[in-house]
Amino acid sequence: MCCLFFITSSILEKLATQPVLFITYLSLSSAFFILLGSLGQRYAAISFGTILLSIYTMFGLTEYTTWYVQPICFVVGAIWYSVTSILFYLLKPTLFIQDSLAQTFSLLSKLLHHKAKLFDPDNHKDDIEQILYVLSEYNSKLVQQLDINKTALLTRLKASRANKNTIYWLNLHFFAQDIHEQATANYLNYEKVGSHFSRSDVIFRMQKTIHHTANAFHHLSNSILYYQSYEITDQHTTTLSHLESSVQDWISQHPKNIEVKNLLLISNNLRRIYEQLNHLNTLTIQQNIVDSQTQDNNNLLDGDIQDWQDLILKFKQHLTPQSSLFRHAVRIAFVFFVGYLVSLLPLAKHGYWILLTSLFVCQVSYFATKTRLKMRTLGTILGVIIGIPILYFVQDTPTQLVLTVICAVLFFYLRVKKYAIATLMATLMVLLIFSIKGAGYEIIIPRIVDTFIGCFIAWFAVSFIWPDWQYRNISQNIKNSERATIQYLAEISVQYKQGKNNGMQYRIARRFAHNKQTELANMISSLSAEPSPDSTLIHHAFRYLVYSHSQLSYISALGAQRHLVTDSQILALLQWCNDAMQNTLLYKKGLSTTQILEKSKEIEDLFQQDNLSEHLQLTLKQMNLLLESLPEFMNIRHYLLTRDIK
Repeated sequence: MCCLFFITSSILEKLATQPVLFITYLSLSSAFFILLGSLGQRYAAISFGTILLSIYTMFGLTEYTTWYVQPICFVVGAIWYSVTSILFYLLKPTLFIQDSLAQTFSLLSKLLHHKAKLFDPDNHKDDIEQILYVLSEYNSKLVQQLDINKTALLTRLKASRANKNTIYWLNLHFFAQDIHEQATANYLNYEKVGSHFSRSDVIFRMQKTIHHTANAFHHLSNSILYYQSYEITDQHTTTLSHLESSVQDWISQHPKNIEVKNLLLISNNLRRIYEQLNHLNTLTIQQNIVDSQTQDNNNLLDGDIQDWQDLILKFKQHLTPQSSLFRHAVRIAFVFFVGYLVSLLPLAKHGYWILLTSLFVCQVSYFATKTRLKMRTLGTILGVIIGIPILYFVQDTPTQLVLTVICAVLFFYLRVKKYAIATLMATLMVLLIFSIKGAGYEIIIPRIVDTFIGCFIAWFAVSFIWPDWQYRNISQNIKNSERATIQYLAEISVQYKQGKNNGMQYRIARRFAHNKQTELANMISSLSAEPSPDSTLIHHAFRYLVYSHSQLSYISALGAQRHLVTDSQILALLQWCNDAMQNTLLYKKGLSTTQILEKSKEIEDLFQQDNLSEHLQLTLKQMNLLLESLPEFMNIRHYLLTRDIK
């Protein structure tokens, strides 16, 4: 990284007197560094830092008489930051993992709190669809957080720093994955909940128990964050016990009621989660909660580069306009080319701000760029408004230096969480720095003008250079999500035949299905932000997301409760469901309503058998839920695919 910083800055120093070569190198090298980010998150961070350093080099082109002084300063700064980071890591080596896992369980808590709303007996169909849509958003955030956990753990495991502490955090990560599958599982048609249980205490006790389970994960999150022991509350224990008693009373009073048996399945799932949480009471760093599993179950999927062949393959995959990263690289090259030309004009006194603004604002998608543009503009204007009185009242250099450091720290802390406020802090920092140099007021107007110009160039690039209008990508995103979901179901079906196994292949299929669901949710969420949005298309896309999330939730329930099944009739039904979804969604083979009704009737008849175990009841019920939602799911899907625009 230090070599790269020095070489990049030195080249720009040497080309400073040759504008044609300077702009050519700046544009092409920036596009190359963007593509280099395809190799992985670590390389993406280094590449973006190098691009940023290229702009910072422009800041000081006239400040030094010797060409190598500024590049050396950059290297020294990078080394100083790296040494400081290592020292902090040695003092608190597990801080990042603790924070990441705590955030994971906090998101699980929020997801369950929202899921409890589904058990409101006064819900209407529109209410349920809205709740399910919000649940899909929480699921997306949770999936992304689990990926962050995995990356952090892999970094430590691959560096041979694994010890009993690392294994403890690894076990918590696997625990979170398992709970995620259970938390996203759906066992009911929620539209029927009110009609069956609106006047009973069962549904309210169910809702209360889910809230207590969510609170338990919130407490666990705090326990992980502060490295404290976790204890289940007596109230949680009592609430769950009362729910189970209430469900059993209802079953004894309504032995033929299928829906109350579904509540029993949910109650049992809550009991399993409770037992897993209770197991954490006795878990110490020395213990391994996955001792009984195979070594494959303890492995994490390593997506990093393995060899030169892997590196070349990953890079070549993005050397096509079909790649969103390639299109983004071209836009960045254009943005830097135009931004540098504008910076040469007399009106651009500090033209490098134009490039800096464009780099931060120009994102891969139009939706993200538009959002960042608003926050950047708002933050800059607010920063100037707040900065003027600060410059007026605070004129002594020591105080300005202290405020500069505070603003810089707040900028780095807020740049991911609250970008508008982070931009405000960056603007204050710039005003204070120039004030120390004696030019605080003079740069106010250039700062605002350059921000507007940079934002306009970024907006133009994402709007007219291979624009990623999401309505054009609906078809591909739908197919990718469905293919991943069906593969997940296929892996579950195999385990119903061969027995439960948390091996790598199963976990890859599960994570891939949720990742593709997350991509679908992000795509649909950005539709309304695009120019001239089609309200009908957006409505159907949101409904599709709800049904797609429900389908994945029904399959997750099968995955959470997977076990060895020896009943040939049930295995045949499961295989039929698997084949039916493949034929319908992947191979475009029709599935009539009559066929679905016949299979649903067959499933219901089997469900009524007296000697049927709880596990087999669950399997049958989940298959029935999949089939019940399939016709409407297919109708919405057909509408969206016919509206596909290329």
